[in-house]
Amino acid sequence: MKTATTLNGAANPRNLGLLLAFAAAGILLTVSAFSLGASFERIGTTGAALLVLLLPMVLIVGVAGVRQGIHHLVVLRRQWTWWHGWLTLLFISTLVFRIRGAHETSAQPVDAWALLRLGPEAVVAVLLLVRQLRHPIPWLRTLFRGLLRVMAIYGLVCLASATWSIYASWTLYKALELLLDFSVLAAILASTDSAEQLQQAFNYIWLLFGLDLLWVWIGSMLWPSDAFDELGRLSGVWPVVAANSVGASAAVLCVVAFARALRADAVRQDRPWYVLVACFGVASLIASQTRNAMAGFVLSILVMLWYLRRTWIGIAGGASMALGVIAMGWSGRILEFLSREQTQTQMEGLSSRVEWWSYAVKLWLRQPFTGLGAYAGGKFAVFEQLRLGETSHLHSDWVETLVGTSIWGIVPLAIAVIGCWWVLLRSRSHSALSLAEKGLALEALGVLASITLRSFFNIELVWHTPFLFMAVLGCAEFLRRRMQQSAPVPIASRT
Repeated sequence: MKTATTLNGAANPRNLGLLLAFAAAGILLTVSAFSLGASFERIGTTGAALLVLLLPMVLIVGVAGVRQGIHHLVVLRRQWTWWHGWLTLLFISTLVFRIRGAHETSAQPVDAWALLRLGPEAVVAVLLLVRQLRHPIPWLRTLFRGLLRVMAIYGLVCLASATWSIYASWTLYKALELLLDFSVLAAILASTDSAEQLQQAFNYIWLLFGLDLLWVWIGSMLWPSDAFDELGRLSGVWPVVAANSVGASAAVLCVVAFARALRADAVRQDRPWYVLVACFGVASLIASQTRNAMAGFVLSILVMLWYLRRTWIGIAGGASMALGVIAMGWSGRILEFLSREQTQTQMEGLSSRVEWWSYAVKLWLRQPFTGLGAYAGGKFAVFEQLRLGETSHLHSDWVETLVGTSIWGIVPLAIAVIGCWWVLLRSRSHSALSLAEKGLALEALGVLASITLRSFFNIELVWHTPFLFMAVLGCAEFLRRRMQQSAPVPIASRT
């Protein structure tokens, strides 16, 4: 019996895992080869030769990495709890299957596709209320405490702006949507007692981003003519995922992979998995050609190295890469790649963003005390008058907030972001925090650096569902409480 089991590879779970690892690595290599094949003209013969030479090493690391990834999925299945389902529903509600202009939205606010967004949100809202009644958790008290309280105030400001909004029902819906997002975060925090539990929430959010990005690549093979535009930028076809969003997701995967590899409590056996994730993220980042995501990734690496007191690694690595680029004569190609065939005027205008923002500020100056209504100012005022109705937002959290809610929204949003920076940077020298908690802070700090930079050029903080900001805010609030609990009690209060 023992011999039969040994001879039969399919009966051995270890061999089955290896077989699945080889199959998954082969699929990933096929996707990479498919996408990089069109880029050989840009990187030249030398670059193509280097890629071919690196393939065996990538295959070895890929197999080991995929095996670790399968192990993590098994662990996830064992740790599955109520909030995994809630986050999944919120993620489904963010999927975009059609793009409508302002006129279409005004004429028919709810259509069949809109139900795919409203349905999951309604289910989460009902589950939140039912759980409060059957298994009470103090999520409402958590929502109005610490850093979450600041974002709750922001949501209430957005809600209040419906009274003067140019499209009141839209503002009301989007404000309630955001409050639901942070209520779910409050429920998760209210039932979280350790950094390990919070890490599980992080892991699931990163998994959702990774699966979304993987489907974008699969879509590029199914619909190549639609997935790549005339510049070769990668985007999602069905559901629709803009190239900027592809770049944002890719940058996050890169940041998380580097953070996990650099953490003091990192498990050495997991490093092939994070190397694989980093390679996947870098390839996706390059394919998206999203410049602000690339800049955010670089800033994240520098901030994380500073946090770990290893800044010299970033300096040495940057210098080595610069010398390599110059030696191989790639500087001209890289500049051409980053320019995306835009003229100097187009680049200085930040791909039309400066024009949008200038017009948005003019409209805001007409109503500087109130703004035009949260989430409505950009879509139904600025873009409507610029005849760009299919554009959803102003590609800047700060401009969108200013136009929608004026200073009343800007202040709490800025306090929340600065508060996250303050708490996460303080954790660097706080002796009471464990290695796991400091590792979590490192990861959150890297993501925060990336989304802070991108928030000036895109929507990262206040658009449903702000998973990345929710993760960072949740981590910062958790660590703030931990540092408060471990703070020494003043002598006066002891007596």
